[in-house]
Amino acid sequence: MHWLVLLLALSHYRIVSAAPSITEILFALGAGDQVVGDTAYCNYPEAAKRKAKIGGYATPNIELILALNPDLVFVNDSRPNVVEALRQTRRIEVISLHPDSVYGIYQSIQTIAAKLGIPDRGERLVQSIDNEIHQTTDSSNRTPKPKVLFVVGRTPGTVAGLVVVGQGSYLSEVIDLAGGINVAADAGVQYPRFSFEEVIHRDPDIILDMGHDHIVTESEKRAVKGLWQRYSFLRAVRYDAVFPISGEYFVTPGPRVGQAVRELRKIFSR
Repeated sequence: MHWLVLLLALSHYRIVSAAPSITEILFALGAGDQVVGDTAYCNYPEAAKRKAKIGGYATPNIELILALNPDLVFVNDSRPNVVEALRQTRRIEVISLHPDSVYGIYQSIQTIAAKLGIPDRGERLVQSIDNEIHQTTDSSNRTPKPKVLFVVGRTPGTVAGLVVVGQGSYLSEVIDLAGGINVAADAGVQYPRFSFEEVIHRDPDIILDMGHDHIVTESEKRAVKGLWQRYSFLRAVRYDAVFPISGEYFVTPGPRVGQAVRELRKIFSR
């Protein structure tokens, strides 16, 4: 029996990852050297950028995947058409994952680790992330908890056409874990459209704005804050609690979820 365990531990696959979250998990497990291809949006860690590209996350190219001659493909189960197309080839083992919540991240880590013959490494990674998420902080015990609006999209240069974090989404869970209350949690969809009148009605304590890509430089952050400054009747604006958000770990549910929670805790505790 010991020889079988050893053989599994030494298994080496040619892996294609069809989602950024899965790519991050593979590298966090130390299996990055087995990845032969990933998507154009897989840019963390740095080594992921150098892998052969199979197309976009929503539209991976089946022919490019087959050309890499993989024996194992990990796919997000939100892409059933991709799963079905790959399984029809009967040449590749396809494993469907659902890393779209903290629980889903943990399950995906354990599934991948078990398949690669490194279950202990998977357990250690899950425990490490869980410890980071649930570490005790003043912000998580703050009373009352801050009401938070998390903007993930809007018309460029304005606060119109808002798309916000709603019910049942990964980012709503991150807000809760960080000690905040999502003011749009009662919305019927994960990422609802909000009118500015709805923002006024809900009057959040904190506004997190990820409405543009690449909010990195200080001037870009000032520009985002400047969009909101004219609306000083909003509590978040009045108390200088509008925060431009740019971390990729906010849009990629994966091993860096603890980092996302930690960043929001820091904001909520100010």
